Amino acid sequence: MARQYRAFPRAHAVQPWIRPLIERRLDFAVTKPSSAPVLIFYARNDALGDGLLRIPALRAARTAFPQSRIVYGSIGKSSLTGLLRRHASDLVDDFRTIVPLPVILAEYRARSRPMTVVDFRTGIADLVATKLRLARHGVRYEANFAGHMLTSHWRARWTLRPEHNAWRYHRLVERVAGRQLPFDHRLETTQAARALARRLHGADDRPLILLGGNSRGTNKLMSDDQIAAIAAGLIDAGNRVVYLVTPGKGPTPETLATRESRLVTVGPDLGLDVEAFGDLLLALGEMATAYVGMEGGLGHLFATVMTPMVIINHGANLERWRPLSNRVEIVTAPRRGRNPANISDTPVDSILEATHRLLADGGRDHPVPVPIT
Repeated sequence: MARQYRAFPRAHAVQPWIRPLIERRLDFAVTKPSSAPVLIFYARNDALGDGLLRIPALRAARTAFPQSRIVYGSIGKSSLTGLLRRHASDLVDDFRTIVPLPVILAEYRARSRPMTVVDFRTGIADLVATKLRLARHGVRYEANFAGHMLTSHWRARWTLRPEHNAWRYHRLVERVAGRQLPFDHRLETTQAARALARRLHGADDRPLILLGGNSRGTNKLMSDDQIAAIAAGLIDAGNRVVYLVTPGKGPTPETLATRESRLVTVGPDLGLDVEAFGDLLLALGEMATAYVGMEGGLGHLFATVMTPMVIINHGANLERWRPLSNRVEIVTAPRRGRNPANISDTPVDSILEATHRLLADGGRDHPVPVPIT
């Protein structure tokens, strides 16, 4: 089954035993006054898609609170300190990844600064416990909780949360600020990445279509035969097709070469570090006529440059997770009884049909950047 989503709106004293945890940090921004208020964002962990959907909230916070020290903490790792570091470095003063929230609070409480915590986590028990703990210390708390019912300031009114996660995170910042704030999820790449993308594309004037099929989830990856068949169908229709080799399991350049020799692959063999590879992906997304791949991080990344896309969904709630591009075709992977759907079971014909429908609709959502000569 295929669905089309269009016209997504745009807008708008520390104990010695915990010292090693505090030292796990990255400090990027200019020094703020020692008395500056502290705004702490906290998350469970950030895969690529999670980090991308949090950037609009961080931008809004930097706009609303330019004099505050913005701290970003998480229980696990965060893509904001990896592939997305360049985009987050101007928005966050201190990163405290893989650090418990009480440790972060102890660090900044020792500096006698007023604090606000914006909690992106969703576990009810954790949020309620955190609310009670912070209330005892006079810390303002804004939680990602149904109806915002754990808000800590009495004048806040009850409202429903937006459906999409990016809007939910952004709304939390608006509630702290007490006003509406611009929403912007778009990213810019570098001129060096654009130049590399043009060199890789060469003089080929065929429409460029990007494919993605690797994943760390066992039911979210695409098969070698599936990618080869999709590529063959699109190449036969007059397109240039590039497969993006990303971390995780899935098709490899070697296996794909034996199945479809006309398919070009781009991946680790370029020798780029993680940030440079991310910039290259953005540059390719700016050039591409379409991206075809699974629901996940790559789709969210290409949405930041408004690449038209076909997303194969294995059962994710797309009201919360759909990519923020205005031209998205959705193909739903079939379920087998009560078992979770596997992306690799999705018929190639359904994917090609959705892709041709997207291409026939024509046009990008924004102009392609003009090359610098």
